Amino acid sequence: MNHKFKYKLIALIMASSLGLTLSNASYAAGSLITLKEMVEKTVTANPEVQSRYHRFLESGFEQDVAHGNFLPKADIVSTYRKQEELIKPGDGTNIPRFNNELVLRQMIFDGFATSNEVKRLGHANRVRYYELQSAMQNTTLEFMRAYIDANRYRELSQYAKENYVIHKQLFDRIQERVNAGVARKVDLEQAAGRLALAEANLLTETTNLHDVTARMQRLYGELPPETLEAPTFFNAGVEPTSAEALKVAYNQNPDLLSTIEDIQASKDEIKTRESRYYPKLDLQARKNLGVSNDGRFSSNAADLLELTMNFNLFNGFSDKNAIKQTAEKLNNSKDLRDKACVDTRQLVVIAYNDIQQLKEQEKYRTEHKNSIENAREAYRKQFDIGQRTLLDLLDTENEYFQARRALANVEYDIQTAYARTYAGQGELLNKIGAARGGLPEYKRESYMDDENVCQAVSPVQVTVDKAALLADAKPLSSTISVAKSAEPAKVEAKPMANKVVPDVQFETNSAKIKEISYPVLDNAITTLKEWGDSNVEIAGHTDQRDTSKADYNLRLSEKRAKAVMDYIVKKGIDAKRLSAKGYGYSKPLAENDPKEGNLVNRRVELVREQKK
Repeated sequence: MNHKFKYKLIALIMASSLGLTLSNASYAAGSLITLKEMVEKTVTANPEVQSRYHRFLESGFEQDVAHGNFLPKADIVSTYRKQEELIKPGDGTNIPRFNNELVLRQMIFDGFATSNEVKRLGHANRVRYYELQSAMQNTTLEFMRAYIDANRYRELSQYAKENYVIHKQLFDRIQERVNAGVARKVDLEQAAGRLALAEANLLTETTNLHDVTARMQRLYGELPPETLEAPTFFNAGVEPTSAEALKVAYNQNPDLLSTIEDIQASKDEIKTRESRYYPKLDLQARKNLGVSNDGRFSSNAADLLELTMNFNLFNGFSDKNAIKQTAEKLNNSKDLRDKACVDTRQLVVIAYNDIQQLKEQEKYRTEHKNSIENAREAYRKQFDIGQRTLLDLLDTENEYFQARRALANVEYDIQTAYARTYAGQGELLNKIGAARGGLPEYKRESYMDDENVCQAVSPVQVTVDKAALLADAKPLSSTISVAKSAEPAKVEAKPMANKVVPDVQFETNSAKIKEISYPVLDNAITTLKEWGDSNVEIAGHTDQRDTSKADYNLRLSEKRAKAVMDYIVKKGIDAKRLSAKGYGYSKPLAENDPKEGNLVNRRVELVREQKK
């Protein structure tokens, strides 16, 4: 068969296939299930989200239970008694054996225990609400990953099918030439290897498509439709800087908001415990409904109205210790808030950076794909005039497949990075335009801002100075002729900072470094290496509260500085260059709150000592 005719036939088949696909897609468009509808079904029916939803409803009823203590209690009390008679009364004044009463009780004052408990459970209800919102955001993010991957692997599977068809056809052509004695057998071996790779690629992509379909089925509750809507949620874009993106996250991230509500709940629980130091007043009314005849004139058969007071004088220090216990619960809530700040920052700044980096990478991947596509067409034309072999065509097909594959992956990774950023900001559902019905809207209270100590400070995005790289590069081998300019460009060396303040996190009241800080310290070590052999002081600092003790904080700051020094030495920095010193809270960067201290002042600094 003439090779020109063969390539025209291949092109016709592929065009027909594409036309058929578009036709089917157009036919299905009328009944297309939108992404919004799929997300709303997921956040309504997913078992994990449903579990959080029912916990939210449960907490609302728990508050209603506590609120019932404000209302009167009504009981009918029936008694039968048999009591020894020491003095025999007469005239029907015996204590009645049978007695029926209507008893009404009303709490007048309980030291504000009920009011504070209702407030506590109100905040606990909002904790459950934000936990539900977090589950919805996380489930939606997981669903979006699967949704994006489903589109990804459908496209990559199509690329792999086309790549396999072309490899098989070229392999058959080479085999014909070998059998005819006009081509070498080694060419057939190379073609067989490339065909096997094409088959492996096809198997990989179809397997990935199968697996992601199973992921969607788990989250969505059923198999995804044949046609998936192309997502547009990322068209809204993101904030101009990562710091601004963080501010949005700190205002809306449900994980962070739930910890702030938990702090308020703990504060109200302390007030509930303190109510035991107040007297309690109760009003009680008893209406006699009928007694046995032997006690019809007894005072026990009379109607009654009484006001009682109960004042707890001593309870074995249980009340005092209960308050201390709840105070530690409050401290734990604040630690969880600080952790939520750190976790939110990491999630958002990494996802935000991925958007910027992947967008730039997309430009280069597009250029690469277009260049390979042009080369592929050029190779086909050169083959037609005998300047290229069938193996050359296989080479370009392989590279073209990989270029399309890489570009598609970057494009879908960008969509995922947007979804991750929005989820970290608590905005993913809004960006998609989806919502779960039947949920309340809570206004933002002032304590949300008062208790939010998160600082929107993000790492500087890494940029590569390509001009400097080229200026510092060694020249190519002398066997290669390279044109040089008369005067090489001068690259001005930028002065390096003499202090690095890595965001090192420690366990509470401990010098144990949290694992989340290891990458931060590794970045700092890079700077230490840039400082050459300069000596570096590792300075530990703490914040100060009313309860802080100078000696303890001084020792703690020194232990933390030494812990950082030990980590840096293990990473290869010469210990002779380093010294560790603790300063306690003697050098604050900002004013300390008497109760809360200040997160800014809890830090470890790497200070470069200037050479004399």
